[in-house]
Amino acid sequence: MSMMMGESIPEAAESGRPTVPYDGIQITDEQRAAFDRDGFFIIRDAIPPVLMERLIEAQDRVYALQKAEGRLDKRDQSMHLMGFLHRDKVFLELLELPTVFPLVWGILGWNIHAYHHHIDIHPGVPAETRKTWRWHQDGGRQNLEIETGPERPLLSIRTAFYLSDLSEPGRGNFMCIPGSHKTSRLARPEDLSVDVEQPEGAIEVCANKGDVVLFDRRLYHGRSDNYSDIARRCLFIGWTYRWIAPHEDRVLTPEHPWWNELTPIQQQLLGGGKDALSYWGIGDSYPLREYLRERSLLDMKVNNNR
Repeated sequence: MSMMMGESIPEAAESGRPTVPYDGIQITDEQRAAFDRDGFFIIRDAIPPVLMERLIEAQDRVYALQKAEGRLDKRDQSMHLMGFLHRDKVFLELLELPTVFPLVWGILGWNIHAYHHHIDIHPGVPAETRKTWRWHQDGGRQNLEIETGPERPLLSIRTAFYLSDLSEPGRGNFMCIPGSHKTSRLARPEDLSVDVEQPEGAIEVCANKGDVVLFDRRLYHGRSDNYSDIARRCLFIGWTYRWIAPHEDRVLTPEHPWWNELTPIQQQLLGGGKDALSYWGIGDSYPLREYLRERSLLDMKVNNNR
């Protein structure tokens, strides 16, 4: 179980170094194969029930504040808010969630940070709501300004933490086209002002409350409309290499009063570093790399993981 913010980090008696709650957890061959083949996989029951309750309470506080400030979508009172990790201490526990974090470094390696995150609540909408085109690959300008082909570079992955029951289609489910991360083209309808059909091969991923979907940013994906009476609740964290700039402004910095309550690895994941060169893996000590090195977990197949 991940630690409460502000608790002291227990020391390992045999080494004198801090213990970490995800010792011994690694990405499986099956998960790696699914990620390569389909571009995603589901981590079932990834969020412990006690943490789930606290996350929902924190999400409700953020939603209430956004509503009071008139910042919700006026059409359906939905919330799609960029940047949430600094909005409540409980959200920071997702950075080192034992069921998820080892799978992130298992794909990207140690020189990573949480560069993008958003918090969503989507209430149900009427069945006659126009079906819009939401299909995209993540990365934005990366897809336009990096010369590659025929497939784009991985660069980042996403973890979607589900706080509501999306076990049936039509509840605002994560939609994707399995295997589409290996292409850079998806035909769009000419007229986006009318109801649109979903592209060939598209599926709705049915996730239970407490599940996490980990996916390749190149995967063509979107969101189904929520036609249920269950509000769709989700928290997204995007992970990438530390030499790629953050998507949101850094709020949690060494000057922030919460900074010293973070574990060394959390500080790395939130942008901590000695100087600019440290983001390129030069001339600094790196908490995650040291953790992996001490346990012989540096995988040379993952980006020459030195």
